[in-house]
Amino acid sequence: MASPGSISLTGDQYRQMVVTGTRYVEQHADAINALNVFPVPDGDTGINMLLTLRSANESIELPVAGTGTVSEVSAALSRGALLGARGNSGVIFSQFMKGIAQSLAGVETCDGSDIVAALTSAAAAGYQAVGTPVEGTMLTVMRDAAESVASLTSSNAEVLAQAFDASKVALAYTPEQLPILKEAGVVDAGGQGVVAFLAGCLAYVTDEDVPLQITTPVGGGSEANVSSEFLEHTEDEMYGFCTQFVVLSEELDVDAIRQEVIAIADSTVVIGDKRIVRIHAHAENPGPLLSLGVSLGSVDQINIQNMDLQHQQFMALHGYTQEHQSALAVVAVAPGEGLMRLFRDQGAVQVVGGGQTMNPSSAQLLAAIKRANAVHTFLLPNNINIILAANQASELAEGDVTVISSQNIPQGIAAMLAFNPDHDPETNTADMEAALRDVRSGEVTTAVRSTTLNGVSVDEGQSIAMLDGALVAAAPTANESLILMLDGADLDDGTLVTLYCGAGNLQQIAAKAAEAIRLRYVGVEVEIIEGGQPHYTYLVSIE
Repeated sequence: MASPGSISLTGDQYRQMVVTGTRYVEQHADAINALNVFPVPDGDTGINMLLTLRSANESIELPVAGTGTVSEVSAALSRGALLGARGNSGVIFSQFMKGIAQSLAGVETCDGSDIVAALTSAAAAGYQAVGTPVEGTMLTVMRDAAESVASLTSSNAEVLAQAFDASKVALAYTPEQLPILKEAGVVDAGGQGVVAFLAGCLAYVTDEDVPLQITTPVGGGSEANVSSEFLEHTEDEMYGFCTQFVVLSEELDVDAIRQEVIAIADSTVVIGDKRIVRIHAHAENPGPLLSLGVSLGSVDQINIQNMDLQHQQFMALHGYTQEHQSALAVVAVAPGEGLMRLFRDQGAVQVVGGGQTMNPSSAQLLAAIKRANAVHTFLLPNNINIILAANQASELAEGDVTVISSQNIPQGIAAMLAFNPDHDPETNTADMEAALRDVRSGEVTTAVRSTTLNGVSVDEGQSIAMLDGALVAAAPTANESLILMLDGADLDDGTLVTLYCGAGNLQQIAAKAAEAIRLRYVGVEVEIIEGGQPHYTYLVSIE
């Protein structure tokens, strides 16, 4: 059978190519995150690109698998990317997908010449979306990839191979174009994401694995690590707020809105159409941006992140400790990359990996407190078995440490959300402790032995559910035990149930669980978050 690269791609094959590109970004997301230094460390570049691509692949407008033209599929992917775009890199990548969809409009099956035109259109759309385009970024990488294939009239595989090779070369030279990258000693993170995506597309059309390593800058060392000199120079930088939202209306003028946003903010990306516009910008005060949005139409998907805190976390991640102390800091314990990332995003300066079956020692917690380098540190153990070690670490620490006795992840997240760096330690202690009492916690895991407890008979290998630390249900599947557990939780109209999915690609069964919960409990909201924790299918927050 001929590989997809030697023939024209059908709509379904085009969709699978994008799925494979997404998988390559996912495989390298953490490494891409580690490069994230431009324009500021606002969020995780790899994760933002991955979430944007996932939103594209999950678009409700996609034709049923096996149907639809390339034009229809690319348009649906573009729409999904626009609605789900995250962060600067995700928003720009969604604009790449919009440019591709515009180029493929009316195309039933896609050959090499269509890919050439699509890459060219993607690059142009990316530059158009950014208020002040900067060379040495993902824009440059996409443009160079497109220009390298402009004169080709060959197969999909040959076009993508040439584009991929050119993107790697362009990426290696990004530090020569952008001084901040050269100072940091890394290539552009968003550009690395583009390279990863093209590698996945090439892998699909050739039906072969495409090796991919994080690119080393031209003239750089063998590894791309952020230099200590760069960290020292950025120690005192202030970045303000990364502000993102969507405006919904009937007659929006994207170009005019882009100019208005440029006038009041920095690092602006404005994309969309007459019915929906997504705005991403950095500002010392997000108020004027939101006021502009409200004046244009209905505002949705508001996301405001304090980049000053993110910068501190970025510094700590790369092993740089500030000479001056911050007033307050939070140190948290969490199992799984998703949960660790969630605590960082909410403002934890240090996150220690650990949880059930992998409790960190007092020494590890003490080291994290020291790295946090604050006058007063709040410590969230987030597991009943870690509280004693946390108390011991607090007694050994040189500064003031308050242990907030969170017994599980949902309690820890509630306490983290209650933390306010502008409040004094006493107020924060009261608010965080109070937050623990406002959330109920559930766990779904697999029984390691047969037993009877609390009137519940359990067979080894069954799925079991606990509510607030007590065994309440056992069933053949995780979703069945989850529903039984929620039956005993007395859910009210307006209750929010958050499912933190464990390791092992559990999103599909979680989606089925969410659907079952909504049908069973009218008025209950359900949110799914990728936690990545081992041993537990779900950690559940009920509030």
